[in-house]
Amino acid sequence: MLLQSLYGLKQASRVWNETIDKHLKSMGFEPADADPCVYTRGEGEDECIVCLYVDDMLIASRQKAVIASVKAGIAEKFRIKDLGRARFILGIEIDYDMERRTLGISQKAYTESSIKKFGQENAKPCLTPLEPGVQLTKADEPQTEEDKAKMKSKPYRSLVGSLMYLACGTRPDILVAVAKLSRFLENPGEKHWDAGIKVVRYLLKTKDVGIVYDGLLGTQLEAYSDADWAGNRDDRRSVSGMLLMMCGARRSRRLSL
Repeated sequence: MLLQSLYGLKQASRVWNETIDKHLKSMGFEPADADPCVYTRGEGEDECIVCLYVDDMLIASRQKAVIASVKAGIAEKFRIKDLGRARFILGIEIDYDMERRTLGISQKAYTESSIKKFGQENAKPCLTPLEPGVQLTKADEPQTEEDKAKMKSKPYRSLVGSLMYLACGTRPDILVAVAKLSRFLENPGEKHWDAGIKVVRYLLKTKDVGIVYDGLLGTQLEAYSDADWAGNRDDRRSVSGMLLMMCGARRSRRLSL
């Protein structure tokens, strides 16, 4: 008789999530409506936030005693490993400056590995992700079987995927370029590949760039939105964008066609 889920089975991750969710709720935490992997408990000085990614957790509170009590509550049921103050999680580096009250996040290590992955360590850096006014269209897609076979040897999807991970993480400055490149995953051409490599060469010059949140600026949200008019040359669809700022830096963003 099997009394628990086996590690590696397809349903194991769901069973684990149900288990940790139930335990956190028993400790008084409630999942956020916007993100069920973010749990909150208490208010003011006693407020505590737990961010859950499978079996990795970030615990934040103004009071160290609150954090300690939450760790103890989790340890009552699960075997845990306390890694101390978060410095690196999910490929993102976290940097604190307590005097200036800033928190910075970046992906330098991942950026460097991507630069190496696509053989651009010794390339000439670029000043921008895309040249101003550059147009990437379906007219640049390969038309002959010979050209299509040539492009199959280039890891275009892997290139765009690597760039997308950075754009969705700590590099919103490449988001527009990556969004344009993502339109040609099915049948990329040489021009699309060259444009993707140009983004990598831009990262070569800006690999230390990240996002910095300034605690002195407060937590007032600022929202911005904009759109072009029939900017897609292939079907004349418009591109719209939204940016949500907090503490002087990007909090959330959305770009859609």
